[in-house]
Amino acid sequence: MLSYLYVCFLLLFPPIFQDGSPNPIMHITYEDKQWYFDLRQAGFDGIDPTTLDRKKLNRWFSKIEKQINKKSRSAHYKDRQIITEEYGKKVNLLEMNSWADLIHFYLGKEMQVPVQILKPSLKTKELKKLKEKLLSSYTTYYNNSIYNRSHNVELSTKAIDHIVVMPGETFSFNQTVGQRTIGRGYKEAKIIVKGEYSEGIGGGICQTSSTLFNSIDRANLEIIERKSHSREVPYVPKKRDATVSWGGPDFKFKNHRKSPIIIVSEAKNGQVTVQIFTSK
Repeated sequence: MLSYLYVCFLLLFPPIFQDGSPNPIMHITYEDKQWYFDLRQAGFDGIDPTTLDRKKLNRWFSKIEKQINKKSRSAHYKDRQIITEEYGKKVNLLEMNSWADLIHFYLGKEMQVPVQILKPSLKTKELKKLKEKLLSSYTTYYNNSIYNRSHNVELSTKAIDHIVVMPGETFSFNQTVGQRTIGRGYKEAKIIVKGEYSEGIGGGICQTSSTLFNSIDRANLEIIERKSHSREVPYVPKKRDATVSWGGPDFKFKNHRKSPIIIVSEAKNGQVTVQIFTSK
């Protein structure tokens, strides 16, 4: 019965093959790109659609998908300069895969790839508004004559500067700053290990995380993870610090507000200041 219906279908809608040849060709386009696929490579005999190996056809679709798909990019700051947003693209593979259900209908036709446009989470005009309202500010002090430690504080402070945290997003100090290595510019300085001072790469960055913690706390944002040092530190009051280490303790907070927030941080002349802003 099924074969009889397809024969009737073919009589009503005879397939058109590339260049008049008997080869069943699928022709797909998107913008200035074109793809051709001889369905015989997927086992199709040109008549019976059940001979079509859908897995092979889907693999071909997937190759096209990889050439088109593009993630959207939100507007953001780089070195305090605005980088505008970019829209993304996503191929609707489900719709393309459904073409196999009526494969004869699509033969000889120029098929457009179904593409969904992905909007960025944050546009430039919205980014520019994020400094309208100051939520909090906190400042700590360091001895800038201690070069290595000062350098680490300033480098880590720059890493969190002008970072936007979207509503519902969790900020991780470790993931944002990255691994503290010599290759990434960090130097040896004093760190606290099990209550004792020793030398370690990136010593001093806990002042950055502690300053951030106090500013975030003043902004009444949700603290997800925060741990104090095993001994008191001189740059914040007792138990107001946030120790961090790669692969160890982290400082995390969540933006539970309905609007994005932006971290504005600066370290210079022996002073670290972290401010939290949002839009009105």
